[in-house]
Amino acid sequence: MNPSRSFELPAFLRALFLVLSAAIYTAILGPPALASCFLDRSRRWPSFFQGLWVDWLLRTNGIHIRLEGMENLKKDQSYILVSNHASILDIPALISAAPFPVRFLAKKSLLWFPIFGWVLYFSGHILIDRQSAQSTLRSLKKAPSLLKKGISIIVFPEGTRSPDGEVQEFKRGAFLLARHSKVPVVPISIIGTYEMLPRQGWCFWPGTMHIRMGEPNPTRDLSHQESRGLMRRVRETIIENQKEGRTELEFESEERGERPDDGMEDAGEEGTGAPVLNH
Repeated sequence: MNPSRSFELPAFLRALFLVLSAAIYTAILGPPALASCFLDRSRRWPSFFQGLWVDWLLRTNGIHIRLEGMENLKKDQSYILVSNHASILDIPALISAAPFPVRFLAKKSLLWFPIFGWVLYFSGHILIDRQSAQSTLRSLKKAPSLLKKGISIIVFPEGTRSPDGEVQEFKRGAFLLARHSKVPVVPISIIGTYEMLPRQGWCFWPGTMHIRMGEPNPTRDLSHQESRGLMRRVRETIIENQKEGRTELEFESEERGERPDDGMEDAGEEGTGAPVLNH
């Protein structure tokens, strides 16, 4: 992993604009999204506003998405989507990429953000108090009802954003949830977001995120011991797909005579997409 870039004033100003645009779109779309949480029990309308929020955010900030492996997913199937996490941009990236409604496991402290936190809660995102195991278990009980409605759940098993862009050790929660829910686990590798907006610093460089969807791993009749093996295999798949994605990106950049980091801005097929969430 290349080290994150040093401070640049234009990149700092772009980061301020990113935050400002997120706040403005929340103020515009938050009230109707909140109302839809109470009027639409299927929670499809909240998903629409979620997607619209992300679409506006990505487009106005010069963020593009390149997708691979979408043929592995069925629109009428619910999944536990397990991804690496290196940047706050991972959240809108995954909401945009998913071909079906999704919700996140997110930290409960987001409730303190007016409108934004309220929409998260009432639209069905699973907010967890990391300091209380009992509270976490109660929150996770919401997951089966979401999955039965055709809403997939996105989990970052590292627990927080990576400080250096490399995949950290996984926590078991996502895999226990998948085992009890009996839905497939999909490994997702995100490449490029760490270089665009790393955890450290206040700079943002627009570009293209690369998202690789792996093949679903069945969890029906999975034993407790086998869930540990599944966690290891999913992590290895994410790391391997991430390495392959970086190699392809570097190769494409070299062909254009660019630095690898600069090459993120114009790579391949591009798309923009959908919503919101965490850290």
